[in-house]
Amino acid sequence: MVVTGGGPSGMMAAARAAERGCRVTLLEKNPSLGKKLLLTGGGRCNFTNAEPDNQRLAAFYGKKGRYLLSPFSRFSSQDALNFFKSRGMGYKVEDRNRAFPASDSSEAVLRVLREYLEETRVRVVTHCEVTSLKASLGQIVRVETRKGCFEAEHLILATGGTSLPATGSTGDGYRWLAELGHRVRIPEPSLVPLAVRESWIKDLAGLAFPQVRLQAWGPSGQLASDSGKLLLTHFGLSGPLVLNLATTLQSAHRELAASGNSLELRLDFFPSVDAGQLDRDLLENFRQGPNRLTKTALAGLLPPRLVSRVLILAGLDGETPLYRLTKAERRRVVEVLKAFPLTFEKLMDASRAVVTSGGVSLDEVDFKTMKSRIIPNLSIVGDLLDFERPTGGFSLQICWATAWSAGSAFEPSQNVESS
Repeated sequence: MVVTGGGPSGMMAAARAAERGCRVTLLEKNPSLGKKLLLTGGGRCNFTNAEPDNQRLAAFYGKKGRYLLSPFSRFSSQDALNFFKSRGMGYKVEDRNRAFPASDSSEAVLRVLREYLEETRVRVVTHCEVTSLKASLGQIVRVETRKGCFEAEHLILATGGTSLPATGSTGDGYRWLAELGHRVRIPEPSLVPLAVRESWIKDLAGLAFPQVRLQAWGPSGQLASDSGKLLLTHFGLSGPLVLNLATTLQSAHRELAASGNSLELRLDFFPSVDAGQLDRDLLENFRQGPNRLTKTALAGLLPPRLVSRVLILAGLDGETPLYRLTKAERRRVVEVLKAFPLTFEKLMDASRAVVTSGGVSLDEVDFKTMKSRIIPNLSIVGDLLDFERPTGGFSLQICWATAWSAGSAFEPSQNVESS
């Protein structure tokens, strides 16, 4: 058996098939396995979502989530937690059921997978870029690479999507599947940061906020709203809050741009209180030291770089003592803190995407075994499947569940020879 792609789904599928007794060769184009995995979650690796109910877990993937009920029944999020814990990796569950290694390091996840491969005696061939798949009479007959040809009774395709192409995810698997007769929806960025029109955003790059509300507005009113973790970048906005709203914002932007309008974004840095309460809180704070400068008082509540921009947007001089600040001026500060204005420019391209949408049509895959319904000796796993998913461990859970199902579907007769 040959597995192409040394990412999370490829490693899991290869080791599981070998554990079942198959002789397995895993091909990876990079010098080492798991290059993209190491970048997941900013290096922390949100390796699954700990939602214990498979029905509720599947619902996060929208209408297509029903296809995942079968693989989730074989390898649920609880199974993922147990799998890594049983192999010495502690974990912790944070807000929205996001599960991370206790060490906050993606290296811990990769270590478990590497040890699993070694334990099951998977043959790993790195620096081995696949150039084509050859089929005859409706079956895969060999995998051609820059290191020679690999003949296999069965192939598990785990080459991933097109996000972060510098890690090797260049979308080759989509092309091969289309050539083999599968219907493939062209991938496009799904979970991706966005750029804003304001050039001064670069002055705020690197600022992170654990809980911010983001609202999107058009001429007719509010179009979208959500809360979560936000990261300001040199080009715009990123973080789970933005990634999960990305496709919604892009659709709204396209509709507004067609009529000559812009999509306005508003950030609420204090989403837990309304404007009236925030104004009262500021007033109470300011009374504690009325001789302080306005910029000094706000620096106790906000990052200093953000204070400077808030004051500019509010039209205030930060050198003004608090006792000279008028009620109207204070309320302008509140307005900016509750509706910090930005203008949507565009979504970034696939090179910055965390996840891309698109892939092989789901009705062309048997989700009990992950085998192609078109090519009997081909299995398709992970990001090659056409699912939409939010951030929060949902993408890796697809990888684990589909790969485990694929690897579990074989008997020891499925072996591999190379020439």
